[in-house]
Amino acid sequence: MSKRLADGPIRALLVAPTPEGTWLREIRLPIPPFPGLGIRLDVYDVLNVNEVVVGDDGRWDIDVTCIVSPDGQAKMSEKHWRRLGFELGVYI
Repeated sequence: MSKRLADGPIRALLVAPTPEGTWLREIRLPIPPFPGLGIRLDVYDVLNVNEVVVGDDGRWDIDVTCIVSPDGQAKMSEKHWRRLGFELGVYI
């Protein structure tokens, strides 16, 4: 994939709630996200968009928030989330 396509104009916050904590990552998307969209972060790692929240309440410099979950995996380790560029954080 070309870098130009991956660096889209839409600033998105990916939020992955898990029993161990909430994982956060900011990315840029080339298209508006929607429930059911799969976001490929690595060769084998796809996150499914479950919910989209539009707008920024001032706490984040973003256009949309995507509540996501791993595709086809029941659980990912902390090491795996960090390797994908996520950080543990708080999303209210």
